[in-house]
Amino acid sequence: MKKQLYIVRKEFDGFGGAENVAKRYLEAFKKYFNVSLIYAGCEIEGHSIKGNTGPGWARSVTFARSVNEFLSTRKDGIALSMTRGVSAHIFRMGDGVHNKWLKRKNTGIFSRLLNPTHIVTPILEARSIKNSHWIVPNSRLVADEVRDEYKLPTERIKVINNGFDSNRFRHIIKTDRMKLRGKHNLHDSCLHLLFCANGWERKGLSHVIKLAEKLNARIPCHLWIAGRGDHAHYSNLANGIGISESITFLGSVSNTSIWYQMVDVFVLPTLYDPFSNSCLEALACGCPVVTTNSNGAGECIIQENGIIVNAPSAVDSDAVVDWILTARDIDRPEISRTVQSLNSENEITAYLNLLKLDE
Repeated sequence: MKKQLYIVRKEFDGFGGAENVAKRYLEAFKKYFNVSLIYAGCEIEGHSIKGNTGPGWARSVTFARSVNEFLSTRKDGIALSMTRGVSAHIFRMGDGVHNKWLKRKNTGIFSRLLNPTHIVTPILEARSIKNSHWIVPNSRLVADEVRDEYKLPTERIKVINNGFDSNRFRHIIKTDRMKLRGKHNLHDSCLHLLFCANGWERKGLSHVIKLAEKLNARIPCHLWIAGRGDHAHYSNLANGIGISESITFLGSVSNTSIWYQMVDVFVLPTLYDPFSNSCLEALACGCPVVTTNSNGAGECIIQENGIIVNAPSAVDSDAVVDWILTARDIDRPEISRTVQSLNSENEITAYLNLLKLDE
């Protein structure tokens, strides 16, 4: 008889990376467990899970309390939580360490004290770390932050990188790639960059637009922007530096794989990202990547498949521009091969092995 596995994620109605991970886990673990998803506002086994009303910080507190009350009555079940404040067998820290994020943002002490979220979130995070059996960062970057912030013994920390769907995100042969580019009007006379993310300020879109400006001074370049953000602000930025004709806003894109397969370079100069799924997926499609050392997915970057900068503002440096101008010559099948071990099947196996240790 299969055991019961509860996957906990407070938000489950968006299109962000964490929501997609939760959906992927929900499907993958069905082979091994009876799986239920717990999210704010759901009804599960006769219980109503609260936390879908009120200000954000209050929703977080209410949700954690409601889930913990439910799980306390399900002693035979296993919980994999992706949300702070929940006591679980596995606490997956896909959102990183909140205090480290605030330091990267240079958020001052007064700003923290005036924002209840910055008070509540570290408290909830600490509770999950204290009361969960395994702490699972999705990168060495986050693992180092956890050890530094919480002085946690190494044996309680198990790094499990994000995995990619190898059926969707894969290298395609050159003739198929040329057909795709023709279908979507990506002309070979132009260098094509892709930025794909939500939360454009944190992910560094302004710096990518400046990079496109510098590239356009050297070679025809077009920047494709996918995701949700302040369209008007960044459109005005592009207009102000005279490259609006070289930028296309795609909006939310469901089939991102074809864009990774078509474009020449993927650029994500994020201020902080525990492990960017989009960078991994781009690499799996054979697309070279430019990102920062504040992105856990940078651990996948080697000399042959991308370049790492020390700050978002450095993405438009001469060194990066020079590297991008040669990126079209990189062997795309080889780029794809560099991350093949990080497929979702291996990720799920790592979690299963961890749960066996917990028996």
